[in-house]
Amino acid sequence: MCGALLYGVDIAVTRTLVPAATYERHYRLPRELPTASLADFVASINAASLRKQGGPIVAFLGASPTWGHRITDPANTFPSAFESAGVSAGWPNRTYNLASNGQFLSDEYFIAKALVDDVDVVYVQLTYHTFNPTTRGTSVVRYPEIPQLLGVDVSAPEAALLGVKPTAADATSRLDTTMSRYWLLWRERDALDRRLFGGAPRQMLSGGTGVARSSLTSLPPDAQSAGNLGSLDDLPPAQRMIAISRYAENSQFDLSPNDSEVTFLRMLVTMLGAHGKKAVFFVSPLNRQVIDDYELIPPKQYAANIAMIRSIVEAGGFRFIDPNSGVTLVPAEDFSDISHTTDEGGLVFGGQLYQDTWSYLGAKKP
Repeated sequence: MCGALLYGVDIAVTRTLVPAATYERHYRLPRELPTASLADFVASINAASLRKQGGPIVAFLGASPTWGHRITDPANTFPSAFESAGVSAGWPNRTYNLASNGQFLSDEYFIAKALVDDVDVVYVQLTYHTFNPTTRGTSVVRYPEIPQLLGVDVSAPEAALLGVKPTAADATSRLDTTMSRYWLLWRERDALDRRLFGGAPRQMLSGGTGVARSSLTSLPPDAQSAGNLGSLDDLPPAQRMIAISRYAENSQFDLSPNDSEVTFLRMLVTMLGAHGKKAVFFVSPLNRQVIDDYELIPPKQYAANIAMIRSIVEAGGFRFIDPNSGVTLVPAEDFSDISHTTDEGGLVFGGQLYQDTWSYLGAKKP
């Protein structure tokens, strides 16, 4: 009777206070505290994979460009535009946008690790300037809570890269993982805190920032996201030049094969290959007109860095797309700043991704 009562309370409270999101229709994670909804989102994809309806399941991983930082309508993000292009061509698919602002490849790696058995295709957005260690500071991962939230084990090699204990050595983490898997109320406590209190009660009462279990470093304000410069046209000339100079500092670097982003890229390629998945890795589109006009990125340096990234991806047998070399895919007027597209740009690039990869996927020609 006690167990039945607890189960009833669990279902009633979570259904009342944590409304089911429409994950099937252009859903994207919240701008603030995105990981609070991540576990339920991933669980819904698992449920979708069991239904075996609606065509292949496609997961998009990435940071603010894929999430759609400057895109107002979620239907115009890269993943949604890709999905629509496939459906229009006669290729039914269910595409999910698992990106969130500021993600590193380490974050994308652990999300992929949680989903690898549930999806058919993975699209991985690579953010060029986050391959620069100066941009990341001392951070190796943006959202360190992801493995625990998703019930993903952290191996000894992975833990060494992150500077944490392996999952098997952390009894508290193992307990939390088990409780999150079987107790809905426990798993959704971040979402409940956010809905009831605007954040963790202890922090709210003490005048804190309202961040739930996520660390402050894992939830960067938009102003702290490298490459987020606001609308350049709206800035006064002096501020515009400061923003452009800051971007140039983040984007001029020689990529090291030992960089943590490169290491996690190799690990992600290896994992997807071991599971026999199809995968497409793409560099997020950049406003080439601004970059060329202000000479923000040395062309030879960019080409050398991209060549290293391409070699890792293609060695795993996957597709690699760099929209910033050759013919311009997204015109300057479809960017809101250097790194983020407008709604129109999201539609253009998402549709282009399908056009460039339909043959590799075995899909329908657009």
